[in-house]
Amino acid sequence: MRKTIGIACMGMALLAAGCVIEPRIPAEMVALDQSRPIAGESSLSANVRFDIGALEISAGSAPNLYDLNLEYDKAAYNPDVHYSGGRLAIRLEGLHEIGIHGHRQNNRLRLNLSDAIPLNLDINTGVGEARLALSRLRITRLNLEAGVGSTRLSAYDPNPAVCDEIRLRNGVGSMDAVGLGNLNFRRLDFEGGVGGAKLDFSGAWQRDAEIRLEVGVGGVSVRMPRDVGVRVIAERHFLSGLQLDGFQREGGKDYYSEKYNEKKVRVTIMVRTGIGGFSIHWL
Repeated sequence: MRKTIGIACMGMALLAAGCVIEPRIPAEMVALDQSRPIAGESSLSANVRFDIGALEISAGSAPNLYDLNLEYDKAAYNPDVHYSGGRLAIRLEGLHEIGIHGHRQNNRLRLNLSDAIPLNLDINTGVGEARLALSRLRITRLNLEAGVGSTRLSAYDPNPAVCDEIRLRNGVGSMDAVGLGNLNFRRLDFEGGVGGAKLDFSGAWQRDAEIRLEVGVGGVSVRMPRDVGVRVIAERHFLSGLQLDGFQREGGKDYYSEKYNEKKVRVTIMVRTGIGGFSIHWL
């Protein structure tokens, strides 16, 4: 956590000083299109590392396993797209030392992944915006590590697969997630950085779950549906604040929502708060 916030603070300081990435040579934008049909795969693991630019991920339809469209600066970046045996790896990394300027963020990756088979998704972003539209995807595991910029995640349809684990790590910038209750997860871990996070757990809850939240500098706001029973176990830092509307405290650290024991689905939220605050609001 300290390392994450330290790196995030450095990035924030650069942005505050008006520093963004600039090339030393003229940009040369080109496009790469690629797709692969489903050929008997029972699942897909997709690993994406996108150092700078805009990233968009959403569901695709049969017959393709994936479709991608990448627009990038050929003068400064070299893409690497590799697929083998149900594993897709996409990298966009710099070719040279880069100085200070912003139009390298014209890089853009649009990736559609099959909604027909289970998906293990691992995303690492650098500088730029990320948009993950997870509706219809059969997510079995999700790891998202955000760098500098805003991140948006949405899931408007129930996940037909059981998701064993979700890990979300925020860097510098905001993270907004909507419909997390649709992802059918057993466990969700969130680590905050510099910048606030809004985590909306609306959706069709199908099972009990465990949520672990480590609040960063910007704080975390959680929205929960009233038909879910919520237990909060909180460790408070002296600079932080807890806002738990409609909860009753039992014991030293435990807070329970109204009629917790009567709810069909129950969620335990373990919170470690730092400088930022933590709040729960009801949908």
